[in-house]
Amino acid sequence: MKYRIRAASVCLLCAFAMVLVPPVVFNGFGYGEAQAGSKQKAKKIKAPRRKKRPSLSFRPEVSRQAPKYNGKVGVLQFRDRRGFKFYGGSDDFFAEPTVEALNSALFIGTKSGRAFTQVVKVPVQPSVRLSRQELKGIASQYGLDYILLSDLTTFTLLREKMATRKKGYDFSVKVRFGLFGQLIDPKSGAILWAEPVVREMGQLNIKRKTKAEDYGDSAVAAVKAVMADMSISIHTIGLEVRQ
Repeated sequence: MKYRIRAASVCLLCAFAMVLVPPVVFNGFGYGEAQAGSKQKAKKIKAPRRKKRPSLSFRPEVSRQAPKYNGKVGVLQFRDRRGFKFYGGSDDFFAEPTVEALNSALFIGTKSGRAFTQVVKVPVQPSVRLSRQELKGIASQYGLDYILLSDLTTFTLLREKMATRKKGYDFSVKVRFGLFGQLIDPKSGAILWAEPVVREMGQLNIKRKTKAEDYGDSAVAAVKAVMADMSISIHTIGLEVRQ
């Protein structure tokens, strides 16, 4: 097997080095609220009742690009490497279990990105230190040519005061979603692509009281954007493989 490295793949060295860097931990309880100058305080965001929780499921946009890799890729479950959960130390904001929904989004996003001729979901929760021997075992068990290993680095709600007004103030409500992905050739142990992908989606809120729908759409938009960016990156800077 021969590898031809594009000029852009130099970025892989920097991205791979980030594997050893722990995720940055932010204040998960409102972010900008504590530092805002206004004496007025925003109402705390409460987890919605179960019947009103927004869904993280979505219909992906299928890429029209030709597959870059001829073979089967196995999408492993996320390794949850977040410093904190969605908001206030809890993930209980969505209709589905959060990490389970994100695992489904990762599989759907990888499949719709069409970087590979075949994509399969691998029901394996990888360990923090996944050895080359373990990778080979997973590849052999599921008949894989490639393995996509992903760390969930951030999925959180951000709220920040923007401007004080007579009847209150405006503040932004955003959701940040990020992962660090690695595409691995299990036979040789070579990393064909590795990069952190982070997106933030949201809007200005002038209602003071924030409801589930104010961040549900932003959460889905952030997840979709990261999946689309990941597929484009794999197509653009991933190493070309010649059988």
